[in-house]
Amino acid sequence: MFKNLFKTLPFIIFLSFMTGCSQIGGVTPGDGVKITGTVTFDRVPVKVETYGMIKLDYNNIQKVAAKNILVKAISDTGESLYETTTDKNGVYNLYVPENSNVKVRVYARMFQEGKWDVSVVDNTSQKAMYVIEGQLHNVGTSTTRRNLHAASGWSGYGYTAPRDAAPFAILDSINQAMQKVIDSKSNVTFPQLTVNWSTNNVAAGGDQSMGQIVTSNYDGNSNLWILGDANSDTDEYDDHIIVHEWGHFFEDKFSRSDSIGGPHSAGDSLDIRVAFGEGWGNALSAIATDNPIYFDTAGPNQSSGWFMDIENASPQNPGWFSEASIQRILYDLYDANNDGSDNLSLGFAPIFDTMVNEERNTPAFTSIFSFISALKSNNSRYANKIDQIVSSEQISSIQDAYGNYRSNSANGTFTNPIYRTLNIGQRVTQCNKNRNGVYNKLGNRTFIKVNIPSSGYYNFTAQPYGGEYGDPDIVIYKAEYPLESMGMSPLEGSSSDTLEMNLNPGDYLVEVYDASFNNSCFNVSLNQMGNSYKPTKSFSKQQRSRKPKRLPQY
Repeated sequence: MFKNLFKTLPFIIFLSFMTGCSQIGGVTPGDGVKITGTVTFDRVPVKVETYGMIKLDYNNIQKVAAKNILVKAISDTGESLYETTTDKNGVYNLYVPENSNVKVRVYARMFQEGKWDVSVVDNTSQKAMYVIEGQLHNVGTSTTRRNLHAASGWSGYGYTAPRDAAPFAILDSINQAMQKVIDSKSNVTFPQLTVNWSTNNVAAGGDQSMGQIVTSNYDGNSNLWILGDANSDTDEYDDHIIVHEWGHFFEDKFSRSDSIGGPHSAGDSLDIRVAFGEGWGNALSAIATDNPIYFDTAGPNQSSGWFMDIENASPQNPGWFSEASIQRILYDLYDANNDGSDNLSLGFAPIFDTMVNEERNTPAFTSIFSFISALKSNNSRYANKIDQIVSSEQISSIQDAYGNYRSNSANGTFTNPIYRTLNIGQRVTQCNKNRNGVYNKLGNRTFIKVNIPSSGYYNFTAQPYGGEYGDPDIVIYKAEYPLESMGMSPLEGSSSDTLEMNLNPGDYLVEVYDASFNNSCFNVSLNQMGNSYKPTKSFSKQQRSRKPKRLPQY
């Protein structure tokens, strides 16, 4: 489906199409006439101003090859005659019948069957895919050349022409990340990914089909959402932002993330799952680009953004709960620049292996503890050097996936131990403290390890303790991949709650928190109600209407 409005440029017009492929004619290489050419796009670099801000540098726009991009030869009747993809230099070759009238169409889609499929679509125009195309021409009987270029649309004072280059810049950043993975595992296959970008995408919540996407994010359903609001916040040239969000896609499809999402910043004391997920995304952006300067351009003419040095920034509130600490640790493990406590250059392959194996299958929640304990086990000869890098962020030696033996508790009385153990017939005290903020901050939630020795019907109860009342929620997970909620206590707005369900033998993780985010305490108990399953009050029915809240990963 075409957009309602088309703007014509010399030799190229800006179009968008519904996702999908036309049938291909019977022409093969060597049969017919060749059309060859190069596909390029404008990439706008960034510049750091003397007053510490960062901006898009439109005076130094770079002409960059569009790599692995889908290209088709389209006849004058709209038939797809031949398709191919560009190489690493942006070069393509098409073959069409002699003397046919043909135009070359380039899709904002990186496609290789059985390897990857990444498209950029306009979420405000029925998910139409962005393309550029040349004019119809008669190919005659000999090779013709048709170069196509996607321009930025910048005139010197603003965007006055279509921003053709933006979708291709997004794909180029994702290609960098994918190539870093391929360098570690050459036969990797990437699941399909859709990138939703529009000039209408704004930093406001509401209807995504109108561009109200809150911020650039990964939604957990194979979709990236990228800001494009000129003079406010555009992210198409912010390669670290793009790779960060792709990093959440990587966790989802190749590894595992137990992050509950939500807002975060470098100085926050975060839920350990959020801290690792966001630190991972930031570190991967530096690893994929081999550039530790993470930036986000914004403001009038994209000239008042911010940046941070992932490797050398001064520690702010360091610890196992800090995304900034985690991103520095991960990047120092990777990079070849040894300095200070960093005397190790592992490269990306050991990090990749740990993420797709042990981190994916950890019986604990995903965190810096589960990752580092596995990395040390896999690279035991470097364990001391890994410990040195970790200790530089005020994190004592990590011995297991559960983070035992912590000394830095971020001034949280109830943050240690990080996991409590609850045995049948016993209880533990759980407190919610919101001094660090709410929803996804350290102290909002308590993690409990449970071992069920025999099949039966079990009862978890949370009762108020110490005169501080709230609204407790109990969530249980089987401690294995995929880590998914098995059940959640059903009551809302009550000062106590109970979760009853049938359980098989094995290890489980329980998460307890105050849904009202008050400063409250509860006694959490576990009892076996019977040795056999009970068919009544099946939690699977309750679960359909109540699940633990998760926000997109930003």
